[in-house]
Amino acid sequence: MGVLGRVTGAFASFAPGSMPLMSRRSYRWELTSVCFLPMAVTCVEANVISVIAKKAFDASDFAIATLAAAPAMANITSVLWTRIIRGRDRVRVVNVMQVCTLLCVVAIAVAPFNDAGKLVMIASTLLARVFLTGIITARSDIWRANYPRAARARVTGKLTVVAALVVGLTALLIGASMDAAENDRADGFRVIYLGAAALGLFGVWAFSRVRWRGGPAVTRLERVPRADNRRALSGGASDMLRVLRDDRTYRDFMSAQFVLGLPNLAAIPIFVIALVDTFGRTYTESLLLTQVIPLALPILTIPLWARLLDRMHIVRFRVYHSWFFVFANLLMGVGLLSETMWVVYVSRVVLGVAYGGGMLAWNLGHHDFAKRDLATIYMGIHVTLTGVRGAVAPFLGAMLYAGFAFSAAGVGFSMPGLGSWTFIVCAAVSVVGALMFLRLHRRLGAAAHGAPKDA
Repeated sequence: MGVLGRVTGAFASFAPGSMPLMSRRSYRWELTSVCFLPMAVTCVEANVISVIAKKAFDASDFAIATLAAAPAMANITSVLWTRIIRGRDRVRVVNVMQVCTLLCVVAIAVAPFNDAGKLVMIASTLLARVFLTGIITARSDIWRANYPRAARARVTGKLTVVAALVVGLTALLIGASMDAAENDRADGFRVIYLGAAALGLFGVWAFSRVRWRGGPAVTRLERVPRADNRRALSGGASDMLRVLRDDRTYRDFMSAQFVLGLPNLAAIPIFVIALVDTFGRTYTESLLLTQVIPLALPILTIPLWARLLDRMHIVRFRVYHSWFFVFANLLMGVGLLSETMWVVYVSRVVLGVAYGGGMLAWNLGHHDFAKRDLATIYMGIHVTLTGVRGAVAPFLGAMLYAGFAFSAAGVGFSMPGLGSWTFIVCAAVSVVGALMFLRLHRRLGAAAHGAPKDA
């Protein structure tokens, strides 16, 4: 097969006709939706909004850490969303939250360059990420029902690739518009944000056409009072704790994922701060490094990761995948410490490869542990724990980078900043997480080799 044939085949693989018959209708409408909605999601991506806040709004390091923490920190609300969506049509719930997200993007677009504007920007970003958390939680049930296990990673991988491409192009457009702005406050992003919100409405309409297979039966079961339905779980914190208590394997998997995720979240704000402090690049190059490269590489690597995940258990997948985060953090430290720009670029490429597998594992991994009627609760546990580390890691990373001091009852303590050495610390913690996955894989033995069947 020639080059043209391979290219044609690659594009054809995204066509609905290439998907399992039961999945084609839902996939067609989801594919249409992800061609538009991710434009608005880009506007509240940590790496995008952090650069705008740092360079245009002159936000403090604490504000940058808050924005960087927003995506993960908002995941704590998954406990609330899990309860809210039970007994409700997941597609309708997703639509409402999509519209709310678009309204938050509009609020950021009109925020003035003053202290009040900073508050509007931060609050709108946090609120948008809360709604996106609800979307992720509800979408888990839709994907579980509409896409069979043997093809789930491939199907959702296609959607993720398109979303990543749209996010990357939108980020570049935002950077270019800001660099081209005539004033020094670079408010060119406002038009892009408003346009992204407007186009996002078409994505909302497209998603409303998605069918949730078996949804009516699920919602009827969820509406049965718990006294009459022992299988029903409310999805609250007590049920999540019960699952963690009873499912040791999932508990250990979540522990390993928590440790691996800490340094990755800690690195987000300090990379933005270090990049501006060390190199002082333009908006376009800053967004290229923080957002575009890490999101462009998944476009190339997700199909490879998807084939791997479709054939093996998520624990075994993480054994191989985790080391890419280790090397990415290590290379970022080396590049910034030596002030060698090409090493920084290589580190972001490696991070992009890691993100490719991470996007699939983050969205699908819990299905290898959960029965169908418990998928939302398992996802809720996973998302909530992501929120817990998101509430801690970015601030901890910023503190280690810049240093901190405090005093109480006449006793004081201070620690000088580690600067770019913080990335070396992140790499060391990543190693611990990778070894935890390896230990779990060895304990599970043959059970962690092949892809499990849906229960």
